[in-house]
Amino acid sequence: MPNPSLFAGLISLVAIARRAELWPNPEPCLGNCTYIHDPSVIQRSDGTWFRISTNGNIAIATAPALVGPWEYKGAMLPQGSKIDVVNEQEIWAPDVFFNDGLFYAYYSVSQIGLQTSDIGVATSETAEPGNWTDHGSVGLPTKTDKSNYNRIDPNFFIECPTCDPYFQFGSAWNDIYQTTLKKDFLSWSGSAPVQKAYNSTLPPSQDYASITEGSFMFWWNIDGKKYYYLFFSSGTCCASKDALAAPGDEYKIMVCRSESVNGTFVDMEGKDCLTENGGTLVLGSHGDVYAPGGQGVVVDPDNKGKIALYYHYVNKTIGYEYEDFQFGYNYIDFASGWPIVVAS
Repeated sequence: MPNPSLFAGLISLVAIARRAELWPNPEPCLGNCTYIHDPSVIQRSDGTWFRISTNGNIAIATAPALVGPWEYKGAMLPQGSKIDVVNEQEIWAPDVFFNDGLFYAYYSVSQIGLQTSDIGVATSETAEPGNWTDHGSVGLPTKTDKSNYNRIDPNFFIECPTCDPYFQFGSAWNDIYQTTLKKDFLSWSGSAPVQKAYNSTLPPSQDYASITEGSFMFWWNIDGKKYYYLFFSSGTCCASKDALAAPGDEYKIMVCRSESVNGTFVDMEGKDCLTENGGTLVLGSHGDVYAPGGQGVVVDPDNKGKIALYYHYVNKTIGYEYEDFQFGYNYIDFASGWPIVVAS
């Protein structure tokens, strides 16, 4: 009798291959486009674009347009974070937004494989290096018996100036959770984190459940109906060329949606993304593009208000090493009710 899990895996690979035929290459990127991980992108009121990313105590680059040319400017926190998790800790996965004259950047403090992580926040009036104030931890509680999470990969979401500020986070150890912050956006509200997305699938190449991480919330109106889209990265990130995950298990960008900011989030087939391993594939490996992830979404006013999906990825012709990772972006179309990657 055929192995059902193997059969399902083969069907999944066929579906990915068919979608890969339709995905365009990343849009051009000029200037400093290499050594990029977990980018967060925002445009300042003067038209300058900022890209804030992992490495070098949070790297800041600027450009006159999303295409570039990108220029590295310096570190957001040159002296590191106020947070003290462990010796030789690293600062990862920033998430930046702007409100009422201030830029806010949330960041993770951790080490690979470490669960005793934390999330901090820094603010700036200009977003330029040398102008950031580190406020330290936002105060999320550590894991409990009922909430076994990892405090990394922060994502801030607010729908309107008077709306509640929602906060998504999490990775391995039960994946993605949601809570809220206080109105100052600097500290946890005290609302218990609630699990929102989880994948229990056990890839054949590992003895732990598939990783779901890097959540990013975005809302959009479709024919007068509002949907909340929970983007996330799924699979194995950042493997060297001689230790790649099995095909289909590498990093990829997924999405679930809900009619409420709190969920329940489901995929295109109606599968629950918390209890049924749901998730619709948005972008995966194709051509010379391998393992896109660490994504975010931004409206590009310089290109007729199109919506851009940005991410990091490996270009197979350049290399798979950590320093080889590229900054990429594509435009997406929500006309079908789901984000579809399209050529510009």
